[in-house]
Amino acid sequence: MKIIYSVLIVLVFVVIGCTSSQFATYRPSGSTEANWEINVYHTSGVTQNFKVVINDSTVIDNGANFFSGNMEEKGSYKGKEVKLMVSYSAGFLGIGAGYTAMVFINNELAGKFKF
Repeated sequence: MKIIYSVLIVLVFVVIGCTSSQFATYRPSGSTEANWEINVYHTSGVTQNFKVVINDSTVIDNGANFFSGNMEEKGSYKGKEVKLMVSYSAGFLGIGAGYTAMVFINNELAGKFKF
């Protein structure tokens, strides 16, 4: 019975997935307003989901391509175009494997994140 519960718990974690996040600060060029806090969340499970949140506003929330692990999505925040580009690298023999997410605001690199 304990084995069944252990297997079920593991399956629940696999299906639900785990979430990790990283953040950066950014100020649009020529702006005098406070820095923007950019959070990128990566949820892994059955699918790989990425979410960009700027100052508590969700701008992009989408999953990476199931086969390639790549994605390119656009959104907007305060009238500025926000683009998220995600690429997957298998590494060498699995070493260094992971995702690289880059956030651009009006075609200016605002942050680069490794998951």
